[in-house]
Amino acid sequence: MKKILGVLFASSLICAGLFAYNPPAGGQNVLRLTEPQLITGAHSACGGGIFGVTPASIVNNPALTAWEQRITLDAAGTAFVSTNSDDDHKLGGAISGGLLIPSRWCVSTLLFQGVWTEFIDMPVGNSLNFTGGVSKDITDQVSVGISGNFGLLYGDATKSDWSASGALGAYYNFGDLGPVSDLRFGVSINNLGKVFTNTETIGIKSAKDEDYGTKPDAWPGICTIRTGVAAVFIKQQDFNLGASLDLSYPGFQNVVVDTGLQFQFRDFLKVSSSWELDAREFAYDAKNILPSVGVSFKFLFKSKEGSYLARKGWAESEMTVSGAWKQMYKNVNAVSGGVLMNLGLEDRKAPEVILWGEE
Repeated sequence: MKKILGVLFASSLICAGLFAYNPPAGGQNVLRLTEPQLITGAHSACGGGIFGVTPASIVNNPALTAWEQRITLDAAGTAFVSTNSDDDHKLGGAISGGLLIPSRWCVSTLLFQGVWTEFIDMPVGNSLNFTGGVSKDITDQVSVGISGNFGLLYGDATKSDWSASGALGAYYNFGDLGPVSDLRFGVSINNLGKVFTNTETIGIKSAKDEDYGTKPDAWPGICTIRTGVAAVFIKQQDFNLGASLDLSYPGFQNVVVDTGLQFQFRDFLKVSSSWELDAREFAYDAKNILPSVGVSFKFLFKSKEGSYLARKGWAESEMTVSGAWKQMYKNVNAVSGGVLMNLGLEDRKAPEVILWGEE
């Protein structure tokens, strides 16, 4: 297994240098547009400023889900609106559905994502993507994960193509350090394998050089390394404030900075904002500078006695409803909404050990 992963990693490094870096605008983040948490979570390899994950978090770091104790269902969608007068398509969209299943040995995740966007300012085309991953906590502070992705690309503007790649991830929770709480570190290596190459979409260089307009691109970047750090800087009984910082290097040909800020009130209300600096997209005038804004509400719901959920031991469960907005590019806005269900209640009580003779 180690030899196979080593060969896959080495091959990806070699392939990264074979392609000119000219992805379509939005091509690096095509799997991070389908739900509010991904749009506003700073694409964090650490789970965001205030730790929280969904099944879709495995596209950032497959090790993040290792700490989940409950079966989790996730459904979300994003609407894209173009205000470019030259666009034949004014509306686009994305959807996702995820399932997370913890077990004694590991946490398994299945994720489906569909993206349909053929704007002039964001020509990522139409794609269907399937991702599966497993993660495992090694110690109380460390977890690792691995995932695989298969994608299908189609559409008049992009031609048909397919992708098949893997990802590796690791996560470390350092704990408290002085006035800082919940200091965390994460690293992942994504897109280890074949990405989309047989395309005719418009690359980011076409904004300044029309000769690059329809040349084939390799995207998202092969062997993209993502590193992140996050912590809670204000931690009170009813109020938490956390921040995250991530750096990624798509195909070793670009640098992307993601920063995020999250505020949480009483484990009920969370307000999130993130900002991204993609060096190459900024250099070719293909990026907006406004941050994203999102909000989520978590509440407890009870199932009727005798219902299916109650019979499974999930009489009380949690539901989180989220929404987000982001101006992706100068003429493209994204509005996203989603529902996350955690079946049952999280076990926060340590087991009680009774020795012989004790009562």
